[in-house]
Amino acid sequence: MPSLKLPRYFQRLTPAVIMVSALLSTALLTAKSNAVELTDLYQARVAAGQSQQQWQKQALQDVLIKLTGGDAVFAQAGIADALKNSGQFVVQFQQVQQDGQPQLLVTLDGQKITRLLQSLQIPVWGPRRPDVLLWLTERPVETPQFVLSPEHPLRKALLQQASRYGLSLQFPLYDETDSALVNETASWGGDWALLQQASGRYQATEVYNLLFDQLTDASGLVQFRLTWQQLVDGAVQSKELLNADAMLLAQQFCAELAAAQAARYAVRISADNATVGSSLQLTFDGISSLSDLVALRQLFSSMLTVRDHQLTQYQAGQAVLQLQLAASTDEFYRALSLVKELTPQPDAVAPDTVTPETGTSDAAAGLPGEVTAGENPASSAQSTGELTDAEAAMEAALAGGQPEPAVVTADPALPLSGAANSASTALVMSSRYLFRRQ
Repeated sequence: MPSLKLPRYFQRLTPAVIMVSALLSTALLTAKSNAVELTDLYQARVAAGQSQQQWQKQALQDVLIKLTGGDAVFAQAGIADALKNSGQFVVQFQQVQQDGQPQLLVTLDGQKITRLLQSLQIPVWGPRRPDVLLWLTERPVETPQFVLSPEHPLRKALLQQASRYGLSLQFPLYDETDSALVNETASWGGDWALLQQASGRYQATEVYNLLFDQLTDASGLVQFRLTWQQLVDGAVQSKELLNADAMLLAQQFCAELAAAQAARYAVRISADNATVGSSLQLTFDGISSLSDLVALRQLFSSMLTVRDHQLTQYQAGQAVLQLQLAASTDEFYRALSLVKELTPQPDAVAPDTVTPETGTSDAAAGLPGEVTAGENPASSAQSTGELTDAEAAMEAALAGGQPEPAVVTADPALPLSGAANSASTALVMSSRYLFRRQ
């Protein structure tokens, strides 16, 4: 058997750094982010008893809806062709039971589907979704009341439709803490001062106030009405949805919500060999252990907007990463705003950005943090066979134990990720973030 020759990069590393590299590689493949993230983005449950062609097509359609925010994607010529040959995307399937009905749980090839959408330049909505808090109040007669029961038909229908679109919905606990801040009368009257105060504890990205009742016209026809309200830039936006079928109101609301969120968070992913992505260097405080560093890098490994990330500097309590983007800078920062573990720091400015078109930074030449396009910050050390500063720091930390990290606190003047309504929160671009594991 021929001997295994290590790449030059590993030949120059000491055993301690090789061990850390192996640990990082293994952990990055297995660790999971603590933030809310869809785990079934490329899975679909379809009714059993259909032909193979039918259930394969249905499974692909269901996944495409979650990835794009709606069924408008089916009008694309390339998608229509893919649906005719949907079997090529199926990885595995198994028969399951749901509510006593036989179904097939189908797992599809995520990479192949993403490449399809990428080739058609269709924006892809990644697994990290905004948390949406729903205050749901109904008025069956004259007196409004909160919908408390998880078994309420409308509440169940909302969660079922949320699953279809890949939405992250939650309802208040309606406990004593909530009751002390807001009641049904305030909710039905749209008192957003009280609703905002009561919503703070849930740290949701978006908050909606849903009002459910019914109307009877002059002919005696009963129509159900779902009115949604949202506070945007200090003003209340609202819309009425009417339908003779109350459960279809849940579908209408979730369809509109998914379309709005996809328009905000879905990204056009550039090809691997495309010259459109920018390069960013970001500093992260609060990295007090190897597991913190692993968790931080795992966050970026799961982001569709990041093609590659490299550790360029490491010291007690702080790490610097070089990110190669697979989308625009705005799209990256919009996706980053959903990462609850990261809070922008007040003393930081918008980071230098390297654009492949010019190969230069947006900032003045020679400033710290500037990176020339195509140049890896650690390339000079690698070419001479020496340890990079980041690797040397990691080895020193392993050999002597990590010193106590500096205490860094978040500035209350800056918005916490996920703590404000994303529809009205300005996009924050920073070069420095505080990392806090959830």
